[in-house]
Amino acid sequence: MPLLSIQALHVAFHTPEGQVEAVRGVDLQLAAGETLAVVGESGAGKSQLFHAVMGLLPRNAHTSGSVQFAGTELLKQAPHVLNQFRGKRMAMIFQDPMTALNPLLTIGRQLTEVLEVHQGMSSQTAQSRTIAMLEQVRIPDAPRRLHSYPHELSGGMRQRVMIAMALLCEPALLIADEPTTALDVTVQSEIMALLNVIRAERDMAVVLITHDLPLAGGLCDRVAVMRHGNIVEMGEMLRIFQQPQHPYTRELLQAARH
Repeated sequence: MPLLSIQALHVAFHTPEGQVEAVRGVDLQLAAGETLAVVGESGAGKSQLFHAVMGLLPRNAHTSGSVQFAGTELLKQAPHVLNQFRGKRMAMIFQDPMTALNPLLTIGRQLTEVLEVHQGMSSQTAQSRTIAMLEQVRIPDAPRRLHSYPHELSGGMRQRVMIAMALLCEPALLIADEPTTALDVTVQSEIMALLNVIRAERDMAVVLITHDLPLAGGLCDRVAVMRHGNIVEMGEMLRIFQQPQHPYTRELLQAARH
């Protein structure tokens, strides 16, 4: 049984101008421990696809099809059911940590709350676990950083905090939505290397959502290329690089070389 199975998934948004279809009948499977890149330009439907998986779509969204996680159907589940999966069994890293982190709470408070809510830990145990996780994602002087607010950290450090938060409950699936787009090239490389190490250590499945096909090459086993809400090509990463079949895939590779 695959860890994640998506079948005939459609996502549409009701707007004053009419219905906009963002995901058009996508089929996708992901095995435990596998890494998958979902690649395409802005508006391809990449993020909406996995927001549907996580149950994070806005109220004007309409979905149909099937999303199963470890055999459990997630689509159209009640929020309290989805909350048993989000954070604990599957987690998401967002593109901009400044919008995902609460600016009014310290880093320590936000991370320990995850463990207290999902794992039922005491404050002291949660704090010790949080410090260990911050050290694992290579944040220096982790005990002191517990008292920092998001705006007091660099962009790279904030993204490391987001990775730590996503990993606290040891999910089986980590979805990284453009995790390095807002970072400079050097920090991008550091974050991708960190994700690669953590993936190997934990043997968890990872989905990397990105517009940058070469960036995904160092992390992912397979790639799904999306355009206009459809998967136009899917295959092993090496084959996609060496023998791309779809014209759009060739365009992405050519654009990355310039």
